Amino acid sequence: MTLKNGYLLRDRYRILDILGQGAIGVIYRAVDEKLDISVVIKERAYRSEDDAQHFQRGARVLASLRHPNIARVYNYFLIEGQGLYLVGEYIEGQDLRQWLSEAGELTEMEALQVGIAICNALIYLHSQDPPILHNGIAPKNIKISPFDEIMLLDLGIDDDYLQSQCKSTSTQVKNHRFIAPECFSDEGLDQRSDIFSLGGTLYTALGGYPPENSRERALGKAQLSPLLGYQPGLTRLTVKAVKTALNLRCEDRWQSAAEMKAALITARNALPADKQKDTRLTSLDQMSTSASSSRKELKKQGASLIDRIKSKKPFSKRDPGRYIFATVIVVLGALLGFTLLRPQGLHGLITIDPQPTTMQIDVDHQNEMVALPLPTAEPIIVNTVAPPNEEIILTETEPGFDPAPTSIGGGARLLAFVSERSGIPQIWLIDVSSKETTQLTDLDDGACQPDWSPSGEHIVFTSPCMSKRASYPGSRLMIIDIASGEIHSLPPSLEGDFDPAWSPDGEWIAYTTLINKREQLAKININELKPLRLSDGSYRDSSPAWSPDGTQLAFVRNRGVDQIWLMDPNGKNQVQFTRSGRIDNTNPTWYYDGSLILFSQSFGEGSASKQIYGMRVEDIGHALENNIIPMMKLDYIPLMDHVDVSPDGYWLAFEYWYFNILEDIYVMSFPSANLIQLTDHPGPDYHPVWSP
Repeated sequence: MTLKNGYLLRDRYRILDILGQGAIGVIYRAVDEKLDISVVIKERAYRSEDDAQHFQRGARVLASLRHPNIARVYNYFLIEGQGLYLVGEYIEGQDLRQWLSEAGELTEMEALQVGIAICNALIYLHSQDPPILHNGIAPKNIKISPFDEIMLLDLGIDDDYLQSQCKSTSTQVKNHRFIAPECFSDEGLDQRSDIFSLGGTLYTALGGYPPENSRERALGKAQLSPLLGYQPGLTRLTVKAVKTALNLRCEDRWQSAAEMKAALITARNALPADKQKDTRLTSLDQMSTSASSSRKELKKQGASLIDRIKSKKPFSKRDPGRYIFATVIVVLGALLGFTLLRPQGLHGLITIDPQPTTMQIDVDHQNEMVALPLPTAEPIIVNTVAPPNEEIILTETEPGFDPAPTSIGGGARLLAFVSERSGIPQIWLIDVSSKETTQLTDLDDGACQPDWSPSGEHIVFTSPCMSKRASYPGSRLMIIDIASGEIHSLPPSLEGDFDPAWSPDGEWIAYTTLINKREQLAKININELKPLRLSDGSYRDSSPAWSPDGTQLAFVRNRGVDQIWLMDPNGKNQVQFTRSGRIDNTNPTWYYDGSLILFSQSFGEGSASKQIYGMRVEDIGHALENNIIPMMKLDYIPLMDHVDVSPDGYWLAFEYWYFNILEDIYVMSFPSANLIQLTDHPGPDYHPVWSP
């Protein structure tokens, strides 16, 4: 039954119009009247109870996905006898098919930008356990938002139905130009099938015409037309990248999305300078001003925040504000133009204290070992490499502006982070001065979400962890001794534990636990190993973060959108911290003195792309967030997430996307200056945490 415009589905979703209709079902545009946001609803016929269970399993997986290039799934439900429904993010803008129809084929640079972005999405999807295949990449399923976010849409969950359609002799399927040839055989689909579809999409984007039908090619009835016949000016590397993806034999294609991405990046980097500039995908530099009207208001309010900061309390020994009066004339003059461009409220918190261009960093950081009471179990021994005990000279690479008040990290020279460079997530350490990395874990089930003990001798983390996700059903918390490599497991719950956060006194670990498939907050005493529940089940609560004095927990509460909330360590006195309307706020962390909370904020309603924001604790309940952007990066607004503050408050570490490069770890002096890249690896690096 096709729903009519104006129909109220499940007393919540008002149908506006039909976006598409096909053999599998109908796609509607609707309004979520509870949250007042636009959504997309995919309806599929209710065929059987088994079919409904299969749908629900797949929908749960899709709802857990979080990636900047993948449209989010918000909700799913079934109405017996009527249909199965998947509610997802509605992306404004044109899909690639519309773009090509109205503006003609993409430039070479634009096509490479699109290809790299979709490869990023596929790397994430294919790394899930089990791997998730899109099975439908085509121009109509790639959308370019008003922010120039390149989004992959219409992620399917019914592989069996797709396979049956592949074997159909219907004209609709036979004429599909983007389906891999193995879809029409008994070979089965794998990640290389998505590679083929992406190759066909890029072929169409560059040439203006779709490739020949893969089934006809496999039967010898057609040959792939040379791409240079449509676009003679394409470079050799771009043509090779696309042609390889379109090979009929799976083994002759790029074997992974990461491999194809590397080829596309190589082609992009080899383009002449004029071709690299020939792109219309340039509105990322305006994200910070166009994402929402609330951000425009923040720019008006930002300057007054400095005055509020300075008037609140005497400057402590480490309070960066104590330097403001000595340098205020110089700073105001130097930053006057910059102030007009973006919020400056957080600049009142950081030292603007020029240092020599050479800094001495003492990397000797040894702590006395103490016993940690843990449950008796056979330990897992992991080989670790002791960090070097030596002095290193770090030379600044950005002349002309050196605001660094301390050595990088303020004496905390180590960062723990997660890397997938070995294939699955593992915990690594990096010396921020030498950039020397050491693999800390090597677990078959992976390891992620590290957090240090206050002594710096242990790290608590989540495992199993086969990929980066928002939730980890079936996982547990584990603790590794940094010196010995021994790993012990904390008592697990029935459904899964993750998001660990070690209390400042070292006595408790707060974490997210699944109860009836809902994220809830709990904490466990390290000595007694008894968990205590903090959430009451009313909402989905996750991502706890202790205040520096241990008297409060910041956390994420989902009430249709993700919000930052505060509670006492016993779960009492819960209060909403951020009020950003329909924009998601996630991954809170505290400033070293407890005066600020930093967090990730989406670019706009429903967007998966994030930047770092901060707000004073005293401004609780007011929309006074301030954007933190690396200085001198105003030509491009990067994607940033999972920020952590160094022990002295002068440095931030975070995940950073720049243009179409996957996550790497960066640090910058706080706020918004002296950006330094720490990791540079094809595998994603994320979730950095400073050592104490």
